[in-house]
Amino acid sequence: MIAVIGATGSLGKALMKYPGTVACPIRFEQADKYYEWFELNKDIDTIWHVARACKKEGVRRDFDTFMLEQRAMQKLLTTRARDCRFIFASTKVVYGITTEEVTPLSADTIATDFLDDVKGTINCPIWKTIKDIDIKQLGTEHLIYALTKLVCERYIREHCQNHKIIRIWDIHQVNTNGVKKPIGEPNYVQV
Repeated sequence: MIAVIGATGSLGKALMKYPGTVACPIRFEQADKYYEWFELNKDIDTIWHVARACKKEGVRRDFDTFMLEQRAMQKLLTTRARDCRFIFASTKVVYGITTEEVTPLSADTIATDFLDDVKGTINCPIWKTIKDIDIKQLGTEHLIYALTKLVCERYIREHCQNHKIIRIWDIHQVNTNGVKKPIGEPNYVQV
């Protein structure tokens, strides 16, 4: 069975279409409940983590969202989730890329990158060959977002032997006029 953390966003909804998935109902604010949830759901052998911490109004990312997400990841990785296949949705922003380079893919297309047995870190789309972390030129909110993802990536690498980190460029949705547009800020996974 596959636990989807962040099942209510566009990518999470696309992932939930696959057989054998179950939405993990624990939000970052409830991270103390991860241990109990995973003990009650012992058939979970894979984690698809596509959630992120972001405020809906005002400053979207700040020290509080950083701490919330990284503490939740720390608590998650004290559970048996660390022994599962762990796939984490990260972002192109860790390369210092924000809105100047937009490559939107559908959530359904991105979801296919969660299906293989590849280990390590990949870009999505795979043909993006950038590998160097460069966050020097980012504005405050993008910097916080990039640092949040980089810290979570590090925790995963340290605690999960069987992991895959997918650095996603952009997810698009189709609006009511049938026009494709990036979701939210065009550079991260929507929860």
